[in-house]
Amino acid sequence: MKKLFILTTLGYLLSGWLYAASVEAKVSATEVIEGNIAELHIRAEGDEVAFPEISEIEGATVVGTSMQSSRNMSYVNGEMKSEKITTKVIGFVPQKDLTIPSYAVKIDGKTYKTEPISIKVSASKAPQLKADARYSFELRSEKREVMEGESFVVNLYLSISDRIQGAKLSDFADPEMQDFYSKPLGEPKQYRQNGNIVVEKQYLLTAKHEGNFTIGAATAKLGEADLRRRDLFGRYATEWYDISSNTLMVQVKPQPQKSDLIGEFTLNATVDATEVEVNKPVNLTIRIEGKGNVEDFEFPPYAIDGVTIFSDDASIESRVQNGEIYSSYTKSFAMISDKDFTIPAKSFTVYNPKTSQLEKLEIASYDVRVKGDTNALVSTVPNDTIPSKVESSIEKSTSVSQSEKTRQTQPIVWWIPVLSFAAGMVVMYLLLKWLAGRGQKQKIYGKDEALHLLYPHINEDPEIEEMVRKLYGRKNGDKSIDIDKKVLKRLIDKVQHTKN
Repeated sequence: MKKLFILTTLGYLLSGWLYAASVEAKVSATEVIEGNIAELHIRAEGDEVAFPEISEIEGATVVGTSMQSSRNMSYVNGEMKSEKITTKVIGFVPQKDLTIPSYAVKIDGKTYKTEPISIKVSASKAPQLKADARYSFELRSEKREVMEGESFVVNLYLSISDRIQGAKLSDFADPEMQDFYSKPLGEPKQYRQNGNIVVEKQYLLTAKHEGNFTIGAATAKLGEADLRRRDLFGRYATEWYDISSNTLMVQVKPQPQKSDLIGEFTLNATVDATEVEVNKPVNLTIRIEGKGNVEDFEFPPYAIDGVTIFSDDASIESRVQNGEIYSSYTKSFAMISDKDFTIPAKSFTVYNPKTSQLEKLEIASYDVRVKGDTNALVSTVPNDTIPSKVESSIEKSTSVSQSEKTRQTQPIVWWIPVLSFAAGMVVMYLLLKWLAGRGQKQKIYGKDEALHLLYPHINEDPEIEEMVRKLYGRKNGDKSIDIDKKVLKRLIDKVQHTKN
């Protein structure tokens, strides 16, 4: 028995290793300031790993490599899983835009390949530090004149001379921008320029209303090692200085014509089908992209009679290129119906500052044909179910009446009703306590909540697909559909367990 347990455990471990074998490549940053080091991380999951020897990457010299390794063990779904992760870190200095090629990594005797990764190399736009300056703290913007609702980028640069020994930064505070909608663009960048340390941070601002406004100064404390003083452990003390950046004046003009967006955008709309089976989804995907900001754009919702519509949260991506904002907005809709329907056309406006014209982006209408008979997709409740329950209830009533007649002809024993009442109270107390415990443990799901939980998994399990169809039918008023609550709860528990 002991040997069997050991063999079984080893089998679980081996199956975990084989199942977990994989490789992935990532970089510390996809955009690197010229002259700075980028890092390539090749992460391999498996027991025996052989990495390739890399001395250069597309002409960029490798300046250092290191290895990291760890092993994790976990118990998932009754199975023991062992996870050994080995990561090779390669530092290199790219001088121009390049694409890191695919590399072959051998894991447990099998070869896996990484995906290529593109690296963009750009020159720093930080102001040059003057020869006699110890630091520079400056706000800059490509635009000092914008329209109401227009977005623009503000850059904050802190350059610290290499003459400052043991430089430290503390108590940083962002610029005051209460007259604008603002958000940081990505994480702060730190790099070297001509031997000096540069910290760069970008902000995306959108003008709230017209007028002349001031972007306040950023503030911080800059620390320098005080070579005249040491603490009890022999470390140099730090001398702190309050520093602040400049301010920026921005003029906001009224927008000539009101619009939903400002910039130069294109729109692409696609549906995956215009003919589907009854209660099968039609997926509509909207993508807007171009120069400008879409952070605050809200796509108008669809409302179609007899159609249940699900939509995800919009996916928004923004980047800055040559001082300009480029954005993309992607949103999907899933539409389900048991009859033919039409997705109506939609449009919204874009003001193009380059042409000073108001443009319209349009989504065409789509006619969707729904095939099939709804009655063939649902199970009906037998006609004799309700009458049988009624008959049972009548029989119980008759039985009670006969017992009452019997009690009337017998002598009354005083302690019997007292004892029965007490026993009934005890039973009722225990029953209520048990039901309360069950109520805390089990959650009752409404049709709408169950649909939202199960619908994303409709293609994963035929049983889930069938349940979604039944829920949709009940939602549309078909009372002949029987929903097994135990099955519904099991399916919801299943998808929630998978999600966790």
